[in-house]
Amino acid sequence: MWMKSRRFQRLGGGRLERMGIGFISRIQLMQLGGHKDPKITGLIRQVRRERKSLLMANEAFMVYSIARAQSKRPGAFAEVGVFDGGSARMTCDVKGDKELHLFDTFEGLPQSVEQDRDVHRKNQYTSNFDSVKAYLSDFENVFLHKGLFPDSAKGLKEMKFSFAHFDVDIYESTLGCLEYFYPRMNPGGIMLSHDYSLLAGVETAFTEFLADKPEELIELPTTQCMVVKL
Repeated sequence: MWMKSRRFQRLGGGRLERMGIGFISRIQLMQLGGHKDPKITGLIRQVRRERKSLLMANEAFMVYSIARAQSKRPGAFAEVGVFDGGSARMTCDVKGDKELHLFDTFEGLPQSVEQDRDVHRKNQYTSNFDSVKAYLSDFENVFLHKGLFPDSAKGLKEMKFSFAHFDVDIYESTLGCLEYFYPRMNPGGIMLSHDYSLLAGVETAFTEFLADKPEELIELPTTQCMVVKL
């Protein structure tokens, strides 16, 4: 993929990377404002003001739109890779009384491997557990799980999901998400991932995992992809 380069991700969630994403998001919000519900675009702007975000506006809109649709289907919601809580906040707005389980090390990324092509650094994208917890405290049935996924899900009661959002950046974490959530997705459930067309490790994990599965990957016009469980 054309943007799968080491240099693009070396900025590590810092000011320059966020400035670039912010600039593109402002353009996207202008476009979205011409034909989408202003309540949604207003929420995206609000979240971008309140939190550090590495989702572009169109990507935030996809999270919101899919979560809203899946809120009518049976099953809990989950997100792996919470960072500063921006995408979780979008999901909270439409989840209703569903449980939302949020998984993050809150200490940044684990060590990457060969499939990731040396793009990321260990502990890149650190965030603050208490800050995210406080930010989402107005919403019910939101549960934060600190630690390396899927180990951080141990002890969690067995449940089914209708929506799982992944923003984990590296091969082994993406593969771990797919291995954990795929058998736990209800029929019609959606797994949505950030960075599929941007990061080689994410793409490789999906390609390998789905090789013997009946589902087809749906690549979106953003960096995202999704899989609908049959």
